[in-house]
Amino acid sequence: MPFLAWGRISDQLFIGLAFMMVFIFFLSKVKLFRSIMLKDQTSLTEKIAMAIFFGTAGILGTYIGVPTNDGFANTRAVGVIVAGLVGGKAVGFGAGFIAGFYRYSLGGFSATASALATLLEGLFAGVVRTKSPVCKDKWPYALLLGFVSEVMHMGLLLIINRPLDQAFSLVANVGPPMVIMNPLGVATLIAIMKNIFREQEIVEGAAARLALQIASDTTAYLRKGLTPESAEKTAQIIYNTVNNLAAVVMTNRTEVLAYVGIGLDHHRAHSTILSESTKEAINTGRYALAQTREKIGCPWPNCPLGSKIVVPLSDKDGTIGTLVLYKLEENSIKPFEIELIKGLGQLFSTQIEVSKGEYQSALLAQAEIKALQAQINPHFLFNALNTIIYYCDNHAETAKELLAHLGNYYRNNLVISDKMISLDTEIQHINDYIIIETARFQGKLRVVYDIPDNCRCFVPPLIMQPLVENAIKHGLYLKKSGGTITISGRHEEDKIFLIVEDDGVGMNDIQIQEALKPAPNRRNIGLGNVDG
Repeated sequence: MPFLAWGRISDQLFIGLAFMMVFIFFLSKVKLFRSIMLKDQTSLTEKIAMAIFFGTAGILGTYIGVPTNDGFANTRAVGVIVAGLVGGKAVGFGAGFIAGFYRYSLGGFSATASALATLLEGLFAGVVRTKSPVCKDKWPYALLLGFVSEVMHMGLLLIINRPLDQAFSLVANVGPPMVIMNPLGVATLIAIMKNIFREQEIVEGAAARLALQIASDTTAYLRKGLTPESAEKTAQIIYNTVNNLAAVVMTNRTEVLAYVGIGLDHHRAHSTILSESTKEAINTGRYALAQTREKIGCPWPNCPLGSKIVVPLSDKDGTIGTLVLYKLEENSIKPFEIELIKGLGQLFSTQIEVSKGEYQSALLAQAEIKALQAQINPHFLFNALNTIIYYCDNHAETAKELLAHLGNYYRNNLVISDKMISLDTEIQHINDYIIIETARFQGKLRVVYDIPDNCRCFVPPLIMQPLVENAIKHGLYLKKSGGTITISGRHEEDKIFLIVEDDGVGMNDIQIQEALKPAPNRRNIGLGNVDG
């Protein structure tokens, strides 16, 4: 009665899968596991840790499997296949080796074939993940992969095990339940893993929105530069806006500029920086995390501060200071605070860079610098910020990328060089502008680059960007269906021609002559500056 046997085995496998789901669910709440899972690039140590995580899940699937006369009906493949999908080939192979070796150690008729199948399933899932990364995020693909892998598993049992009639008997008993139940387990685990990433996106989106609010509130102060006064106002705004902070600190490279919050009896402004974690952020240009009082290193014996995070503030010349958030409890800096302070660090760095541009306004005696400075359009800034706020609610990762491009765009506009720059640098500046505009157009703006290597040269800064801006604003913006901008180059004899074209609404000859006509009182002089 094979149907009765299949039903009994399926029931047991379902119970086994339930145990494994509980195991993985609680594992997904472990901070170390989540931090590894959320990384784009993992170290060898982290890959080993992931292999052990999922290899253990595979062992659990064997342990709670259903013994038969010739082997086990089990859910071992579930953890191993998920390891390959989530971690790649190395992690899949490692998890398969761990779970497969355990199965081999149990012995029995199918020990060798089952162990080899487990190893190959993990490796196969890792190869599929490398070729098609979408599989690790989409449960239907994971379901299909699990089905194919288990069919391969059954095939190996028939190919390797002898006598053949005994192998057929084993596959007939365990094959159908495992081919059905294990792919369902793989798809369910991938859905659980996807939930981890979804929760992180929610955290990043909330942090981005709060960072934008704080940046807006602090603009009036940081536009004066990183000074004790601006630092004090900024730290106070952050302290009042973000919940459950113990203290907020801002420093330059050597001195504490402002301290707001708990601990004022021994942490004071205008004192020399003593904290090693703050020095580390200044020296490396990367954020530093101290989750215990020992790592904070405060010499005061009764210091109430338990954890801190430090993010560097920088300009084009390097790190110029830090922003520090403190909390009272140890190990209490959550992913939200990490994403928040990283976002604030980027925004504040851009604002401080803007302040340097305003400081240089007294030096704007040359007409070409005035012309270049005039390219900074406040309407573009407000439109860009509104676009980013929209993506904060829907696509947090896209919002982060747009913030980075916006910072690069204004940094290049404000820190103006009177020297020639490479064409690649000019194209990168144009690309920062286009990426933001493409997000606003939501798929209706296309850009084609056709610049051969023999056109690489040095050009005046911002020589092409006004052309691209005019093509979008006056050529494509008025066209409901959007359009295409083509940026191309041509080398002829001793000359290089750089062309910006669009398929927008166009201009007649009179409009072209009017746009290029010299007009000293005209405010919009970007196109005239390029023509000049």
